[in-house]
Amino acid sequence: MKRIGLFTNLSKDAQGIKTSWIVETANNLDIEVLVAPHICNLINKGIPAEGDEFFLKSDIIISLGGDGTLLQAARQAAKFNKPIIGINMGNLGFLTDTDLTCAEEALLALKENHYYIEKRMMLCGTVVRDKKEHHTFLAFNDIGIMKELVSRIIHLKASINGHEINSYSGDGLLVSSPTGSTAYSLSAGGPIVNPSLECLILTPICPHSLNARSIITNSNDIVEIEVISQNRNITLTADGQAETILSAGDKLFVKKADIYVQLLRTKDQNFFDLVHEKITK
Repeated sequence: MKRIGLFTNLSKDAQGIKTSWIVETANNLDIEVLVAPHICNLINKGIPAEGDEFFLKSDIIISLGGDGTLLQAARQAAKFNKPIIGINMGNLGFLTDTDLTCAEEALLALKENHYYIEKRMMLCGTVVRDKKEHHTFLAFNDIGIMKELVSRIIHLKASINGHEINSYSGDGLLVSSPTGSTAYSLSAGGPIVNPSLECLILTPICPHSLNARSIITNSNDIVEIEVISQNRNITLTADGQAETILSAGDKLFVKKADIYVQLLRTKDQNFFDLVHEKITK
């Protein structure tokens, strides 16, 4: 490994001090570091690169921030078949491998190829409007259909492989990957699923029903959600970020994506130890 692409969240490092230290530490290990041009101008270090060039010229992507930063970077890294590792500057840090106190040790492990890769399933979503494909996108954690904060409840109908399973009234529905089972889905009452498995998890958000429960289905299945409500304030999200606004009659199809996120690990981590450390304590 000779070159890394450093994907930084400047909202957690406004003056670039931590970013600069990572670049300098990597350079001292004879590792070249690509950074976005505006970050290069801020810290006067690194090699400027953006867009496709940033990912194509990097051997490994390092996400410097929290889980949200890693989610954003991972979707892009997966498209270019590049492994990614997270250095945490956030609070929870469930997906990240290490934090700043151990960053130098992690960089040395990367240089000496002392790491392993966890392949994590991604989701592919397609919005169909008026019987035509309107929008296709990827997600790592989850894809959601939800109401805006002050709007009325929304009505959705869910099917799997063309077979209707339930109609839901509430704040929305989530389709999660196993990795995403410990994110929003967990907060909505969904199950914890080992991320080494491959499946789709359908979880209602604040349903107005005592019978609405999460459903886990095969990763080869296709989940279909149809918007029944006439509400105009229905948002489609991917990993918590708004993708588009949905209208009555729109259909969302979610399936396993053809590509994977390659999460780098520099130390052994048992998933259930991590759950205990980050969530159950």
